[in-house]
Amino acid sequence: MKNLITFFLILSLFPFTALNSANIVQQQDATYVLRGRVLGGDINQPLVNASVSVQSVNVSTVTNQDGYFSIRVPAESRNSTLIIRHLGYSNMEIPVVTLIDSPNNHITLVPSPIQLSELQVISGDGTHLLQDALRRIPENYAAEPNMMVAFYRESVKKGSKHISLVEAVLDVYKASYRSYSNDQARIYIGRKATDISPRDTVLMKFQGGISDALLLDIAKNPEIVFGTDGSDYSYHIEGLININNKPHYKIYFQPINKIDEILFRGTIYLDYESLAFARMEFNMNVEDRKDASNIFIRRKPSKMRVEVEKAQYTVDFIEDDGKWYFNYSSTEVEFRVRWTNRFFGLFATNYTIGSEIAVTDRYTDNVIKFPREERIRSTDVIAERVEYFLDPDFWGDYNVIEPDQEINDAIKRLSDKLRRRN
Repeated sequence: MKNLITFFLILSLFPFTALNSANIVQQQDATYVLRGRVLGGDINQPLVNASVSVQSVNVSTVTNQDGYFSIRVPAESRNSTLIIRHLGYSNMEIPVVTLIDSPNNHITLVPSPIQLSELQVISGDGTHLLQDALRRIPENYAAEPNMMVAFYRESVKKGSKHISLVEAVLDVYKASYRSYSNDQARIYIGRKATDISPRDTVLMKFQGGISDALLLDIAKNPEIVFGTDGSDYSYHIEGLININNKPHYKIYFQPINKIDEILFRGTIYLDYESLAFARMEFNMNVEDRKDASNIFIRRKPSKMRVEVEKAQYTVDFIEDDGKWYFNYSSTEVEFRVRWTNRFFGLFATNYTIGSEIAVTDRYTDNVIKFPREERIRSTDVIAERVEYFLDPDFWGDYNVIEPDQEINDAIKRLSDKLRRRN
């Protein structure tokens, strides 16, 4: 079995518990809030997960499922430029000053087809591209460690009902891509909501969510997916797509037929010139595999049978001054649970776990590792590290955790809190 990403769940008969954490005062700076909606010019529909950032400032966000964004930028960036990006569209650059005090901005992106010489072949075997991309990681990604502020959200659903929701603002020490040092994270502030029925006889605890969200940085941890050299997969170049006004290879990969192990498959987006990993959307081939549950389940009652229905992942990177940085990751795993000692094991319940982490700020001064006692460990159940609801001054009007809310909406509401703290 290769080094797979393992998102452990503890199936237990005990309720969630909470640990106290200290309230922290948030420092406020002079800022402007910019709002708008991003549409695709060819479809006249909202563009989801469009990247929104400010030129020369490490502050960013993404659009929500309706194409809306809200971003708070420093006052000194008044004369800077807002940059909006989306796969397959030309970048849009807008002066920040034109968006101040103007909440109903509709921004339309123009499709950007790739213009290449007819002699260039953009199809066929992509093995050599993937191997070159792995070799170039040290030169394409940051050689020095940096600090990040990130928003994290995780959930556990029973059927269509959320039984646990967690949100947290994190400080992250991002280790150099040229070192073997691990990334570190600590919770700045967090909160949770649970809805556990007294009739529930089993609860799912999501273990290691933050650690695994950072492990999805496949440029930092390529062995998680590709092993030592990526030789367990076949790679097919499907063509080119425009990302950030630059062409990117779109490569589909899947396990080689003769390999029977549980591995991954999906789409890799490589920058055309540098071969840097810009984005990756992939899933685990767990369908009809009875042994798949061993990857995810750490402890469960003996009479319980668990089947993994789906395990899918996304990781996204952003380029800044010629170097690439981790920007976003998500995971969603679906389980089917039944009891052999109840109704002949005929009835089953579906559970879904999910997590997302989005970097909202990044800086390279005052880069420090965290004291051991403050670090999030891979064995931590994050729902047990945060309170049900603390510090209303921090969360403000956002005084409930909305179950079906996109992480982008939460970032929009808390945009003034998701920046570095001096």
